[in-house]
Amino acid sequence: GIQQLLDANAHFGLEPSQVTLLKQEKVAALVDSDARIALKGNFEVATKPHGHGDIHFLLHSSGTAQRWLAEGCKWLFFFQDTNTLYFAHFLATLGVTAARDIAVNMVSVPRRAKEAIGAVCKLTHSDGRKMVCNVEYNQLEPLLLSSGHTAGDVNEESTGFSPYPGSINGLMFDLTKYVATLATTGGQIDEFINPKFTDASRSAFKSPTRLECMMQDYVKTVPPAHKVAWTRYPLEFGYFPCKNDIVSGAKLSAQGIPPGCASTSEMAVYHLHATQLRLLGATVAAPVAASYRGVQLERGPAVVLDPSFAPCFSLLKAKLQKPQHISVSARSTLLVKGELVAIQKLELDGALQIMVEQGGSLVVKELSVSNQGWEFVELNDAEQAGAEEIVAIRGYRLVKHETRTVHVRKGEHLILDNNKVRHNYAPAAYHLGQLLRRRRGDVLLAAV
Repeated sequence: GIQQLLDANAHFGLEPSQVTLLKQEKVAALVDSDARIALKGNFEVATKPHGHGDIHFLLHSSGTAQRWLAEGCKWLFFFQDTNTLYFAHFLATLGVTAARDIAVNMVSVPRRAKEAIGAVCKLTHSDGRKMVCNVEYNQLEPLLLSSGHTAGDVNEESTGFSPYPGSINGLMFDLTKYVATLATTGGQIDEFINPKFTDASRSAFKSPTRLECMMQDYVKTVPPAHKVAWTRYPLEFGYFPCKNDIVSGAKLSAQGIPPGCASTSEMAVYHLHATQLRLLGATVAAPVAASYRGVQLERGPAVVLDPSFAPCFSLLKAKLQKPQHISVSARSTLLVKGELVAIQKLELDGALQIMVEQGGSLVVKELSVSNQGWEFVELNDAEQAGAEEIVAIRGYRLVKHETRTVHVRKGEHLILDNNKVRHNYAPAAYHLGQLLRRRRGDVLLAAV
């Protein structure tokens, strides 16, 4: 089970006390519109999960939310484990939430009209009550048409996007307000049912369904005094789920639908970090169209800025003191890991890996790297059939032809000036540490 997985992997770097597991119970499944209960065999009720909205009930009923508040925690961040990019911007979301005294802040991205993603909307009742909430994509068009928006969900000419941004289920909560609301509601969330019918009579279901609830519908339970808001990020920082196998991803690609599989999620990480460099003024080659085992994607420089190096955009800015002097070619791979790293001038055409251990520091004053680099090679049919799962789900293998590696060990404080390495003695190393030191915040993360 999950506990065994955590134990076997040393809780993936976390302390055991930082991890809390909560078990969700299932509910009875229904077979038709008369709500007749589905059976599993002759004497057992068939059950299904009740939806991720149960997390609020579980946090309240178990006393977990109250305990976190008593321990001095201030913020709670919910995310769904299928998306890869939540941690690229959750600190920025926290900053907006705290600065504007927001009770619930919904992470959102630009959304195309009719796109199959929930939309952030502000609803106004006939009696004047207002609510900012998520409206599921299959409910948005009927809602707009029934409320006088005769054009329905259409893109704005000025932006090319719908006026209703997409909600990607990243939710930042003020923990004090959250616990107060749970004390009133008990964590109960409105339920809905989403059956698939066998025919136009809409009486029998194709398969048993159940009542369910969604975690984002918590906003419908908050008191009027609690501010609900949304923070929108560029598409590069948005929704790139890893939820489909490679065959399904290829079929979706053929239909012009985002594949949502391992290869597109991986490339999204590289593109995100490359975009951060571009936004600061670095010259980084743009991605180009590519295909692996039928999955269409955008492939550019493979850039990974480890959280130890740049957990947020502001710290990245501090560590790239002259970003206009950084260039990365289209075929390049750049990996940077380590807290005390500053890069002043870099020209990369190939593969560069920088690793600085805790207790060490590195200043890249000037460095030019040109080598054969790394390559993503598409698997042929035989290779695909025999590949281990971690490779097969992507449809390609990574070939490391040549790499320039810079490894700084604990206690070493170095300056890299092209191919010359010299020691950065204590006063300068201390100054670098003070400049780049980050403060850990009191944020709790809940994966749903």
